[in-house]
Amino acid sequence: MLDNLRSRVGQVARVLRAEGVSGAGRRARRLGHRLLGEQTEQLPLLAADVADSTRLGPVAEPVLVSGRPLRIGWITAPPGAGSGGHTTMFRMIEGLERAGHDNRLYLYDTSHSDVARHERVIRDHWPAVKATVHDVASGTDAMDADVWIATSWQTAHVLASRPHLPGRRMYFVQDYEPYFYAHGSLYALAEDTYRFGFTGITAGAWLAEELADRFGMHSTHFDFGADLGIYSAASGTDRQGVVFYTKPSVPRRGHDTGMLALEDFARARPEVPIHLFGDPVARVPFEAVNHGRLSPTRLNELYNTCRVGLSLSFTNVSLIPWELLASGVVPVVNDARHNRIVLQSPGVAWSAASPAALSRAMQAAFDGYDPVTTPGRLERTVADASWAGAADAVTAFVEAQTLDRA
Repeated sequence: MLDNLRSRVGQVARVLRAEGVSGAGRRARRLGHRLLGEQTEQLPLLAADVADSTRLGPVAEPVLVSGRPLRIGWITAPPGAGSGGHTTMFRMIEGLERAGHDNRLYLYDTSHSDVARHERVIRDHWPAVKATVHDVASGTDAMDADVWIATSWQTAHVLASRPHLPGRRMYFVQDYEPYFYAHGSLYALAEDTYRFGFTGITAGAWLAEELADRFGMHSTHFDFGADLGIYSAASGTDRQGVVFYTKPSVPRRGHDTGMLALEDFARARPEVPIHLFGDPVARVPFEAVNHGRLSPTRLNELYNTCRVGLSLSFTNVSLIPWELLASGVVPVVNDARHNRIVLQSPGVAWSAASPAALSRAMQAAFDGYDPVTTPGRLERTVADASWAGAADAVTAFVEAQTLDRA
């Protein structure tokens, strides 16, 4: 309890240093509104860090680097254990580190929590990452890099609002983030980041095309992968189930549609075990095993008991289909351009995004599954989809943009 009190006192002190008395007052007023039940849209970045594409200042001219490793500054939100987006970012950092480059994490935390606590999370859950960890709130005098990479719309604003920072400016884009919100302030602020003039590094080709078509933004893309050292199709397993990743709090993952589809499937195939994993689901209207969050190893074991996996995404495609294919499971995926452009495996079963259509697609995939031949056939479709290859592509792009090879 005493440690918690010390942590809170330290947090208040950091808020006062970073935002002053007026900033602390704004926080107190927001808390008062919440206590009174008044709903306000929470701005997930500080007002001083909001940039505006219509009045961006001139940025410091980037300089090509020669004769030494690159210094690469990643501006990111503090990661939580198991964060998929951070895991993909860290895979790219590991690739740059293998090439000998110096990576630095600059954490942007509007709650001004202790950066040492965030560093412990990084070291515990991504132990292969050697990057040093810093706090954006320490000020720009402590920020130094040859390349700056924003990793979300919030951190893109942070980078754009600091035009005096020398170095090339890039934007690691894993999804079309305006779609995370209803049309309103946050949607507009997220969308504006694609007009900041950064060079994009996108997860998959759909995002690169979307940003070029809508905003004229130049990007490269990396292909999705699977951790093939973990996900694989075991021989001789008894595959009788279907599996679904549950994320009720993330609308783009189609939780409600998926549950309705599984309810219809359960009525048609009551003998088939249904497995749920991810965030816990309180009320399930059909018989199912609710596994909660699983380690990658345990997840591979679960996949190897299943024939079919339901994977829905209404923005950029999820990583789940690659894991399913590597484990010998047929992914049933909602048919949409943003999914098809990135996910091109012949092992995918595409379906309209309605509960009945998804249920029929799952039934057809289940009935057409040959436990002897299907697992290996599916696994082979992603045999070349390695994260190491994706990281190597990102490393080559960053080097080409920044190193003086003359």
